[in-house]
Amino acid sequence: MNIKIHRGTHQIGGCVTEYECNGWHLFVDYGEELPGGPKTGDLQVEGMTHGDLSKSALLITHYHGDHIGSIIKLPKELPIYMGKVGRDIQRVLSNHLKNKIEAHKVMLERLEHVNTFREGNVFKFGPFSIMPVTVDHSAFDAYAFKIVADGVSVYHTGDFRLHGFRSGKIPDMLQKYVGKVDYVVCEGTNVARPKAASKEEYRLQKDFETLFKDNKGCVVYMSSTNIDRLFALYQAAQKARRAFYVDEYQKEVMDTVVNSGSIWTKSKLYQYGKHEPKSLIYDKYDKNSFFVSDSFKDALSEYGYVLIARANPRFDKLIEQIPGEKKRVLSMWNGYVKEGSNAYNENLARSLDEDFDYMHTSGHIDMSDLREFLRLLHPNGIIPIHTEKPEAFAREFSDEWPVIVLNDGDCISPISSSKADTCKAEVICIDKPKDDTKVISHDGDSTYWRLCARCLGDFKNMEDARSILSHTVFRPHALLGYEIYEEEDSAPMMVNVYDSNFDLLATYKEGGHKPGGKKYQEECRFKVGEKVLAAFQAGYKAVVPATVVGPVVPDIIRKNFESDEMASNYYDSFEDFQETLIDWDWDSVAVHPHVRLNSLSLTMSDTELVPRVMLFPLLNFKCE
Repeated sequence: MNIKIHRGTHQIGGCVTEYECNGWHLFVDYGEELPGGPKTGDLQVEGMTHGDLSKSALLITHYHGDHIGSIIKLPKELPIYMGKVGRDIQRVLSNHLKNKIEAHKVMLERLEHVNTFREGNVFKFGPFSIMPVTVDHSAFDAYAFKIVADGVSVYHTGDFRLHGFRSGKIPDMLQKYVGKVDYVVCEGTNVARPKAASKEEYRLQKDFETLFKDNKGCVVYMSSTNIDRLFALYQAAQKARRAFYVDEYQKEVMDTVVNSGSIWTKSKLYQYGKHEPKSLIYDKYDKNSFFVSDSFKDALSEYGYVLIARANPRFDKLIEQIPGEKKRVLSMWNGYVKEGSNAYNENLARSLDEDFDYMHTSGHIDMSDLREFLRLLHPNGIIPIHTEKPEAFAREFSDEWPVIVLNDGDCISPISSSKADTCKAEVICIDKPKDDTKVISHDGDSTYWRLCARCLGDFKNMEDARSILSHTVFRPHALLGYEIYEEEDSAPMMVNVYDSNFDLLATYKEGGHKPGGKKYQEECRFKVGEKVLAAFQAGYKAVVPATVVGPVVPDIIRKNFESDEMASNYYDSFEDFQETLIDWDWDSVAVHPHVRLNSLSLTMSDTELVPRVMLFPLLNFKCE
């Protein structure tokens, strides 16, 4: 499977990701770039915007414009898939705007041919198996996708959070239906606020309920398609015994959700109570105004109200006509009213005036929740998208997972581990020692570390493996180096080892390393007497400072055999043991470990053998 980010590695709006397998192309999202943000223009992508579309399809995670807005530019022959309720909400939105914005006329036509799916129902497209996973976001009926092809699994998060009304069941759902995946293509919108915790939606709802009880007239500016917020305010108004007013468009959006049959609408949150939201009436003589009668004003003055408003002259005029004090509230991102912000909305700032309350919580996951979320998926690597700061994402999470930092247009190409002749790519780090390993002796103040090798997956060739490693950040403060290797019957056939700067340290190629072979005692880059870090992969799983003694010789192997009680008991003679040694075992170097260890039944001697390619320059680590 080839995973390519066409756009979104360094920006939030307009992400496009491609998954390709055996000539089939599966794209995720094609939205508009955000106002004031980076602009790359219309993409030209073979198999999506032009060319042969017979083996191509597009998945839409949700109806926000930065994820769906550009589908009107795509060829009609390209199949598009999205959630049914999400499509219906987009239809209401586009129908509302079609007479003002020509693009929404085209969107309505495009939506007529969109294929829909339901949460949890796996469907196939060519070699791809796709499971839509319902997630919590400020857009209703938003989805992540588990995508599997060629034995490789990816979880594409879309936009999501864990502090909304619908977040509680997500961990159980992931464990039951998704499980471990190889890679997570992950949104990182809030990575610029790594320590910020998002307020839970239910707590925000409680705050609004208190506000509505304490203030007879409340005007709330919010997105009309932020479904959870819209229904939360409606329910809060009901409990505060305030009438809840929306315009006809907003009421149609709410009706669409109530009547959708979604699994979430079983919740009382999405059901109307004794009093449905009241629709504002347009003035039949002036469509740019709402009809405001004396009885309407009297009712507002006597019983109080909650008005969901938008920044336009129609609402501005209505609010001016309503008597009494009004509490204005902004319940969406405050960047829209901050002068100098790329997304500054002058009309919204003017409608709010300067005296308003800010009551909002993000539609995107915070970094603390994201860490807990990723632990449920156990990925080999994480690819951040939908973020302006992928390097900050790597700093935040590379202590626990390899983070693959790509640029737009970059691609990684993992393949199934079940295939023959694959290359594995590993990052090699040090970590704190485990309790089951004891220090027998040490020279001076020498210390040791646990060996931590993290495999990023299997690849067709060395070049593909090297490419992913060159984009990977993992425990940079504890990085020893990188390893790429081919195996056959669990025996190494080809190994390249690099230092932390990605300079080649050593290469192993199977054959000729046994006594009498052309590569017997192959030259080591480290000289006799030189101090190194020796990585013991088998048995100890440790990184130990050591001094190079010299190349492997049978006498050293014999000495270690005779001191190893288990080996001596298992084999009838040293000669029998020696017959079991493979080419890899003979391409070793004798070292004197500065720290001798005991791990389970193994005890280090004064002279140990380490694979020649597993020697690294001596570094001073501070591993906390």
